[in-house]
This record gives sequence, C-alpha cells and structure tokens, in this order.
Amino acid sequence: MKYLKLSGLEPLIITEESNFINVGERTNVAGSKKFLRLIKEEKFSEALDVAREQVENGAQILDVNFDDGLLDGKFCMVKFLNLIASEPDISRIPIMIDSSKWEILEAGLQVVQGKCVVNSI
Repeated sequence: MKYLKLSGLEPLIITEESNFINVGERTNVAGSKKFLRLIKEEKFSEALDVAREQVENGAQILDVNFDDGLLDGKFCMVKFLNLIASEPDISRIPIMIDSSKWEILEAGLQVVQGKCVVNSI
C-alpha cells in the first residue's frame, strides 16, 4: 500500500483511502490579513494563537508562509517555527513550509521538527 508519512510530534499517515486532509492556512501572510498585521507588528505570541486556533479547529497540517515584500521572511519563518516547536498542542501536527523563496524554505527546514511538506517552490 502506498502512503505518505508526515509528522510533528505525532505522525500523520496519508493513504490512498484518505479522502481529505485539512490544511490550516491562516498562518499564511497571503491568506490572512489578521496574521499579516500581527507579524508586521511583531506580535508573534498573538500570531501563535492563530496557529493554535487552526489546530483546535481540526487542521491536520499547518501551512506557514511569510512571503511579503515588507517582511524579513527568513527571520519570521525561523522565529515562528521555533515558537511553534515550544507549544506541544500546536507542534503535534506537521508543518507545511510555504514560500517561493529558496532562502526562506531552507531556513524553515533547518529549524522545523518532524517530517514536513515544502510548498510553492
């Protein structure tokens, strides 16, 4: 049987029988004005609450993106992923590192725990 195994602190096994995987996309500056505002204001702990809410509402994978011309995307990705790692209720699910910029993807991969997904390359 073919499958994909991802993980945060807990494994997520996706098989051919998996009908739907819920990806939380509110921790994406392109997909959430609130999240973008919090990041621009450097309110990372409040931005972490956005991630927590996604997990509490059933997200199985958490999409994280900082592609915005006014942000230091590399810094934000590393800082936010390190904050996620310190919160077991959030870090139990896999992360989707989402960026069109190689240096941001690479920075995220260096700090993410578990087996993640890379998106938008």
